[in-house]
Parts: sequence; C-alpha cells; structure tokens
Amino acid sequence: MLKVSIVIPSVDNAHRLETTLISLLENRPSDCEIVVPHSGYYDDPYDIADEVRLIEVPAARNEVELLAVAWSMCKAPIVHTLAAGATVEEDWLEHALACFQRCEVMAVAPQTHYSDSSEPVHGVLADDFGLRAAASATTMQAPMLQAGFYRYSLLAAVGGFCTRMEQVADLDIGLWVAEAGGACEVATESHVYLNEPNQLDRVTADRIRLAKTLQLRHQEWFASRGKPGGKLGWLSRSVGSGSISTMMSALTAKADAKAALHRLPDLDDVRAVIEGRDQTFRFDPRHDQSGPGLRRHAA
Repeated sequence: MLKVSIVIPSVDNAHRLETTLISLLENRPSDCEIVVPHSGYYDDPYDIADEVRLIEVPAARNEVELLAVAWSMCKAPIVHTLAAGATVEEDWLEHALACFQRCEVMAVAPQTHYSDSSEPVHGVLADDFGLRAAASATTMQAPMLQAGFYRYSLLAAVGGFCTRMEQVADLDIGLWVAEAGGACEVATESHVYLNEPNQLDRVTADRIRLAKTLQLRHQEWFASRGKPGGKLGWLSRSVGSGSISTMMSALTAKADAKAALHRLPDLDDVRAVIEGRDQTFRFDPRHDQSGPGLRRHAA
C-alpha cells in the first residue's frame, strides 16, 4: 500500500520537471506515487504516464494553485510537495517519514540545499513582521512548499493550500498547526537539493503585502509574540532591499482583508487530527514494507 504521494507542481518548465522526475525514479521506493499537476503545457514526450500521474490544470497560474488542486487527489497518507528542478538522495523519504511516529507531528521539513550556499535551510519561519524567511533546525515553523511533508489528514482539516496566501501558503499551514497545539519537525538526515539560488530572505513589495496579510490572518499568534515597531520598524526591515519603491511599500502597503478571511479552518478539526481522532488516514511509519495501516475515514 502507498505511504507517500510526491507532488511536483510545474507551470511551464519541462526541463526542470524532468530533472526531478529522473531523480525520483532513480531513488524512490516502491510504496509511493508521483503526481504532477501542470498548467496543460506538458505533453509527456517520454510516455511516462504509466509511472507518473499527470493532472492538467489549465487555469493554474502558479505552483500554489496547482498544489491546491492536486493534494486532494493524492492516494497516500503523507503528501510530499517537491519543486520542479529539485533532486533527492536515496532514503530521503524514510528519514522524513520516521518523524511522523509522533502523532502530534503534522508536517516535516527536510534539510534543503540551495545552489549558492553551503548552509542548508530547514523550512521557513515568519519573522516578527510576518515576512517569510529561511529557518534553521531550531527556528523552523513550517516546511517549504518546495520541499515539505504533510499528513493528508492535516491538509483535509485546513482545507489544503490557500491560494489567496500565495507564496506564504506554507507558513499559513504551519501557523494553523502551531495555534492548534501541533508540531512541525525537521528531518536533518533527509536531503533535498533545489538547484537554484536562495531568495527566501529577499524583501519585495509583494512579500510585504503578504506579510501584513499573514499577520491579519493569524492575529492571535502574532500578538502572542509582541508587536513589531510600527512604520519605523517596517522601514528599517525594508532598507536592505535597496529599492525605494519597496521601502515605500513597507510604509503604505495594506493587508488584503479578503485574503486574510478566505477559507479560515476550524481549529477543532485540526486538533482532532493532532489528537489522533477523526483522521482521513491513519498512518504508522514504523510498519514494514508490506505497507502502513491505512484506512479512509470521513474527514
């Protein structure tokens, strides 16, 4: 029986997609499926449809919109999101799955490597301003969408990846987990190589807007951490961008109130998953290769 659904969203880059598919087909165990949601551009030139499930989503404009459709079509209790262009090492799955032995662990971040740095990244965090930033093993708040592992039952409880939160959809899920009393964990022996430069800490006008929206959406969580220093604090935070327009956005950008209120989950549903009640899938990674205990339940 399946343990993991590996989902690789691809908008328009066949070369990067095929790089990842080759790496997966060389290293994946037999008890996982590969799912590729794409925007309709990929015509399967190598006839891999018998090994990879291709899902066309012509209306999708970005990877989050592709993931928002594809996660619910997965057949395994763990959903592994992976960026097109990424490569993996043998046993990267087993090290990550071992973290799910604790029922309160809802999501797992592997050790992620970028092409321009020798320092690995362990998921992402929201800083005091709500900006998405690279995390260490001790500061991680959520796995990155580009390399993350999630319980299917968690995704069902929060309604999947929120497209209105765009590139901070991963942090959105991580903060819901934290607010419900669950945990996200780092798998330091699981290695994923993204084969691109690290731009996580860039400050842009779009990222400022999303940060303020994330703050509004998770008011209680941010309030518990103390408030940032108002407009002066935002200006100081944006100085490193080197862009006058970005610094102005730090002062003038407003949260998207409609996005902040879009599809708010019921935290009682998330707590039920954390406590082992009412799960869509029941999964024990300690089972042997004959497959995990697996049962579908009404979410």
